[in-house]
Amino acid sequence: MVRLPQLLRSRPFRIVLLIAIGWVLGLTDLAMTLTYLMNIGLFEGNPLARWVIAMGSPAIVAGFKLATMVVSSSILFWQRRRWQAEIGAILAVIVLGKLTFQWFGYIDMSSDMTHAITIVAADPAQSDGLWATLR
Repeated sequence: MVRLPQLLRSRPFRIVLLIAIGWVLGLTDLAMTLTYLMNIGLFEGNPLARWVIAMGSPAIVAGFKLATMVVSSSILFWQRRRWQAEIGAILAVIVLGKLTFQWFGYIDMSSDMTHAITIVAADPAQSDGLWATLR
């Protein structure tokens, strides 16, 4: 039987593990994004994400997110024997992990932002174009 320490010495295994972690974090981000977009709305700082959200469809938002995840993880998997892919996978998990912690902060601050959310929900022009919603 192969033990975990032996598996962790294998770069392809480490990359596949990092890809799996990235998928969990990415799907969590997608779930939180859709939850907020379809219920309350949210401040979105990413202009590409605002453009996709502006198309007005949860299916398009989910499809775009899933397509980017499939493409990026496929590239990393295809290159899984190279050290560059491992660095890329590590960076992806770091970025997605940071995004997850930003969600924790956003959720925590939501109660403090109730007044601001009410204002921009009534008049999105008050948010300098950062407010996004799907209704």
